[in-house]
Amino acid sequence: MPQTNNLFILNLPDGWKETTVYTFEGPHDSGLQHNLVLVIDPKPADEVDLKSYVQAQIHNSLSNLSGFEMVSEKDLGSANGNPAYLICYKQIPAPEQVLFQKQLYIMDKKAICIFTSTYTKKTLQTISYEVDDIIKSFALLDGTKIRELLQ
Repeated sequence: MPQTNNLFILNLPDGWKETTVYTFEGPHDSGLQHNLVLVIDPKPADEVDLKSYVQAQIHNSLSNLSGFEMVSEKDLGSANGNPAYLICYKQIPAPEQVLFQKQLYIMDKKAICIFTSTYTKKTLQTISYEVDDIIKSFALLDGTKIRELLQ
């Protein structure tokens, strides 16, 4: 079935879906190239609530990431009926390397938007605030402003 993203058309066979990923590159600090990744995951066909979706993602991370440890998770409520959920976890991908990841999930009528950013212990206290401001500038086409959820 032809799929378009308003830039090109691509024929995808059954069982394939478009999952758009945007990567925004930030500063290199404390041995880490910082970035903000936004994944647009088409809303699952079966009606799943956001918390269940996030819990499944946490389970996948627990199974696949070395030294995974949950730091925090928070249901942010919703704005314009779009629920949001924030998690933070740490992982140890290599000896002497501890990384922290923050993920913000927002469920729209058509998709789930997932913001992911990675930090060192130091930059979790510095660059993460800059990334939070970037995320706060995001708005859905239905008028939902993420700033309202992150106050």
